[in-house]
Amino acid sequence: MRIGIIGFGKMGMLHAGIVSSIKNTELIAVAEPNLFLTSFLKKLMPSLSIHTDYKKLLDVENLDAIFITTPVDSHVPIALECAERNIPFFCEKPLTNTLESAQSLKKVVEQSGLITMVGYMMRYLDTFSKCKIILSEGILGNLITFNASIYVGQLFSEGKGWRYDKGVSGGGVLMNHGTHLIDLLYWYFGKVNRVTGQKINWYSKNVEDFIHATIEFSSGLKGWIDASWSKMHHRLVDTKISIQGENGTLDITDDDIKLYLENSINSYSKGWNIIRKTDLFSGVEFDLGGPQYTLEDIDFINAIKTGNNVESNVKSSLEIHRIINGIYKSDQKKGSSIYLEENIL
Repeated sequence: MRIGIIGFGKMGMLHAGIVSSIKNTELIAVAEPNLFLTSFLKKLMPSLSIHTDYKKLLDVENLDAIFITTPVDSHVPIALECAERNIPFFCEKPLTNTLESAQSLKKVVEQSGLITMVGYMMRYLDTFSKCKIILSEGILGNLITFNASIYVGQLFSEGKGWRYDKGVSGGGVLMNHGTHLIDLLYWYFGKVNRVTGQKINWYSKNVEDFIHATIEFSSGLKGWIDASWSKMHHRLVDTKISIQGENGTLDITDDDIKLYLENSINSYSKGWNIIRKTDLFSGVEFDLGGPQYTLEDIDFINAIKTGNNVESNVKSSLEIHRIINGIYKSDQKKGSSIYLEENIL
């Protein structure tokens, strides 16, 4: 398979390394306007076709798939160009910076039947993917409530770059780290009916540094999320999801799963069942940044080969934007409940 990458920053480099390692997959072309990066690329990979204009890359290269790893505000324009040429695309998360642009892209993709993927790689982390299986098996019985958080201590002064420009990024920590958390909850629990939200801009002028929201799913399940990229004493990203059901509790982090059951069910014992990340690890042939990135890229490549779309695609990402948009609207209305429109999907 012939692969192209548009945008050669950190994530572009990561996906370039991974796709180059996948059997029968070759990185053919890159589009990147930064001349410093392109001069470096030409020396490192002289056989690689390099363009400063992504439209020219799409016009002249015969590609089987595109990876879009540019700033968020350019995702949809590039994706639309790919769709026009019927080229399957992988887009880094979040899909876009506005709900409206996500809707417009979804309509085009749906009409074409194009294979797409959005890079919510936490679905491929061992503990969070195992949680999906436990919930699907109904181990907890009827679910009562949940809470979830994602924290990191990376911003304690005014940030610089496009991530802190709301016009480009669409928002702050919610659009950046929080979108991973919302994607996991949507994957676990399905559609959302209602949200409330409140944010704090402390270090940043234009985007939020702290967000707290309540979420009510169509099933009636209610819970809350909390996110911050300005959380003291959190050098690394710390993600936690706690779920309470009629049969027990389920606590998930990057490192382990703690399942407490009132009675033994299937292969799980009464009391505490501890499953560690190392117990679930199966490994990948090439690990760059974590096996989750390789697993999502393989899933995307295999979807193109088989013609079967992946779960984390443009359609599911539109639902994530519905939820995010509702949380921001609630904050603007001082924490009032926002009912999400049913006609978007």
